[in-house]
Amino acid sequence: MENLDDPIVLPAGVELRAAEAIDRREIESLCESRTGFGISQVLDAVFHDEKPAYGFVATEVERVIGFGVVICLPSDDADDRFTVPLTEYPLGEEVAIFQASAVREQWEGNGIGTVLMHARLRLARKAGVDSAIGTAWLRPHTVDSSVLFEKMGFERMDTVEDFYRSLDDERECPDCGTPCECAAGIYVWTPPDTAD
Repeated sequence: MENLDDPIVLPAGVELRAAEAIDRREIESLCESRTGFGISQVLDAVFHDEKPAYGFVATEVERVIGFGVVICLPSDDADDRFTVPLTEYPLGEEVAIFQASAVREQWEGNGIGTVLMHARLRLARKAGVDSAIGTAWLRPHTVDSSVLFEKMGFERMDTVEDFYRSLDDERECPDCGTPCECAAGIYVWTPPDTAD
């Protein structure tokens, strides 16, 4: 498991920063091309000052090569932001939802996903959440994000078959076609200082 107190190490020429409104079009394009999903509503929350959503981007010469979004809120409000009911998961009072993340294909395997996960977990820990929850897209023909979730200390709580078809049965999956038949892993993280 990665230590959140270790320095974040970026590949040469890559910077990590908070997402800005100017990044919106690139984030939307990256999300659509990598996942087949739109992210407009999530970004509305990120770029609204009164919402508890935060975005991070990894850039190379100001070109977005990866992004990640986390939303920190009371667990009573989390059901409205997550795609499965949360009552059966041990989340506590405050929860961070790992809403969306993607890395450009040519940058996969260079630690960009790890950097974005670190940044979001550090923010969640600083916000004082009791837990974090995220969905790993279990892609049959591609390395999926379950490896990253597990590397960062998340525990798989559930596997939901045909998860993405239940969200949008007309979505074109870049991995398996239309409709998407991929499953999802539901992952939960508890900060080490509050773990049993």
